[in-house]
Amino acid sequence: MPPHIKSKTRSDHVSSIVLKPGAMRRWIAQLQRPENAAMVALTAVTALILWAVTISWMPPFSFREDFVPPRDVVSRIDFAVPDPAGDQRARDAAAANALTVYENDPAPLEQMRGKLQSALARIVSANEFTPEIAAAWDEFLKTPSAPDQAIPETEKRRHFDKFHAFYAKEGKLTALEQGVAAALTNFTKNGLMDNNDQAENKGNKAEVIVYRKGEPDARRTVSISDLLIAQARNNLKKNLEIELSQLQEEESNAEVIDPIYYWMSSNLPSTLTKNEIATNTQRQATIDKVEPVMRHIPSGEALAKGGVPLEGESLKLLRSEHVAFCDSLPLIKQLSRSLSIFGMFIALATLSGVYLAFKSPQVLHSVHDFLMFLTPVAGSVVLAYWIDDAWRAELVPLMALGMLLAIVYRQELALLVSACAMLAAVFLVGEGLATFVTIAAATATAILMTVRIRSRTKLIFVGVWAGVAAFATQLGVGVVVGQPLGLRLLEIAAWQAGWAIVTGFLMTGLLPFIEKSYGVLTDISLLELGDAAHPLLQELVRRAPGTYNHSINVASIAEAASDAIGANGLLARVGAYFHDIGKMMKPEYFIENQSGEGNRHATLLPAMSTLIIIAHVKDGADLARKHKLPRAIIDFIEQHHGTTLVEYFYREASRRNENDPSSSEEVDESSYRYPGPKPQSKEAGVMMIADMIESASRTLVDPTPARIENLVEELTMKRLLDGQFDESGLTLSELRKIQDSVTKSLTAVYHGRVKYPSQQRA
Repeated sequence: MPPHIKSKTRSDHVSSIVLKPGAMRRWIAQLQRPENAAMVALTAVTALILWAVTISWMPPFSFREDFVPPRDVVSRIDFAVPDPAGDQRARDAAAANALTVYENDPAPLEQMRGKLQSALARIVSANEFTPEIAAAWDEFLKTPSAPDQAIPETEKRRHFDKFHAFYAKEGKLTALEQGVAAALTNFTKNGLMDNNDQAENKGNKAEVIVYRKGEPDARRTVSISDLLIAQARNNLKKNLEIELSQLQEEESNAEVIDPIYYWMSSNLPSTLTKNEIATNTQRQATIDKVEPVMRHIPSGEALAKGGVPLEGESLKLLRSEHVAFCDSLPLIKQLSRSLSIFGMFIALATLSGVYLAFKSPQVLHSVHDFLMFLTPVAGSVVLAYWIDDAWRAELVPLMALGMLLAIVYRQELALLVSACAMLAAVFLVGEGLATFVTIAAATATAILMTVRIRSRTKLIFVGVWAGVAAFATQLGVGVVVGQPLGLRLLEIAAWQAGWAIVTGFLMTGLLPFIEKSYGVLTDISLLELGDAAHPLLQELVRRAPGTYNHSINVASIAEAASDAIGANGLLARVGAYFHDIGKMMKPEYFIENQSGEGNRHATLLPAMSTLIIIAHVKDGADLARKHKLPRAIIDFIEQHHGTTLVEYFYREASRRNENDPSSSEEVDESSYRYPGPKPQSKEAGVMMIADMIESASRTLVDPTPARIENLVEELTMKRLLDGQFDESGLTLSELRKIQDSVTKSLTAVYHGRVKYPSQQRA
């Protein structure tokens, strides 16, 4: 050993052994990848959004109309609810106490004063007591208490003479007019009302609102007693005695003031007119000020009777009690519930995430793919929570989610994720076992039946059968949880069945958009895509008829083999139609399209020929993308050769290399292999076998069943040992079934025929 090289000790050997990192470290390393970290962050944000949108800090209202509680439901807290009857009584009382609005027009009082002045001027200016003057004087002698009382003529004449003599004095009449005007001031300001107006007043009997005509904003409240004409007569007499006190020299009130009072009291007019619009507005304003009357319900009082369906008043009471209970929850309880709900979201997301990581990794290929998965899941939970509970339609978004996942991904994933979404939605809505089991039964039925969608009516029939499952399950579970079997339970079950059927119609309409958004191919799309009138297939027929014939044969063989192992035979058939469309770019370089003009590869180097042959894969994928073929079909084009060796030209290159003494390097095998990828699905693996064997079988001189079987066995094992099926998911038992199916298909193609005499002579 050279002196500069130090030998390793035992400790060095031990320390050089590095153990494989544990599961936790591997998970942490995976989470450190930007895309995975973004998906985890998106999941957390979605859980937070669900927590906020579903108001998770408050318990849900767990009662529905027509639900029959097994026992009395009592109040958990003291609370108050509106009392409609008491509220109506209070509003009626307020309406009865509302103030009536009157408009005061003082013009009649002014007119009365004018008439009084005219009458006084006529009497005072009279020189004789004529019959006309006597009639005018009678108006001054009618007392309010006895207006029809007869007064002797001598007495009447005596009063007239004194009255006439008194007011004939200079200045007396003017002073009288001023005193009368002053005595009427309050009446002019507030107005007068007769008894008929008072009888028609249906509002407050003690006070009214008065405003002067032309001044509707200058309103004031006045006592009715101050407005009634009967009461005004008493006030008028007092006012006259006060205002006319300076006129009383030697005469008594009965001689100079009472006649004025008698005339005015007999002629007092009504100056108030009811304003209906303002009164109604005032009444409504008074009613609106009434505080709602509440009925207080103590804790422990029965809100709904056991055995009686919830409806009407009992359901309203339960809702009011629930709102009051939520409002009374302390912050610590709201916080604990929030954490519990958020934890439930995270737990369900973790369960689904683990399944995705191990069973459906294609969902986690990119953030976009993950968002396309996460969005409908979260959306279905939100819709199920916010949809009107009176319609009992939570089934629609949850069943639609299950059908969507079954169409886009796989049934196992759809069952798991739908169950998680149903659990979250039912728990958030506050429903019980019956609703969860009913939705689960309908959704599971729909998922299990959403397998091969070969017609536009398939999803409608799926909805119908899901409706049957929902109806039967709702009846059974309803009885189990204590709901009486009757018309109400039948109605609820019919609603659930109806929503399941509606979901089937809804998904039928959404199917084209689902296919386009997720890039999935249903059997309907495949049947449309496999139409021979497709522009690419028509161009393939025109440019490379031999390749087209080869593709048709491969399609038939691949479909039968795929069906034999339970794979999608229709997908394999349509994929086979398009798998060699790249050959139309240079059809003359492929043997099936060559005529008697010779082989184009004869003048080319093997490396160049290999490049031309391999290029048909890339050309085909480019053509498919240009014509917007689905991703699944492009996968067939890219994977049908995998990373196999272009064996003919590789051997030719090796032979030339051996015969060339100047060449010192071996032929690089990787340069003669297709770029791949290897088949990623069972259908792609089946098509690789069908494509390879269909081409090879054409070289058989006498294609007997035994020779065909040997050819199939040899070529399949060759691809298996080359590792071409490692990523396809095919098992050895499935490979055996594929070989048997391919053998039968080729044997049927090359079956023996009876030779006719003309053929024998030829």
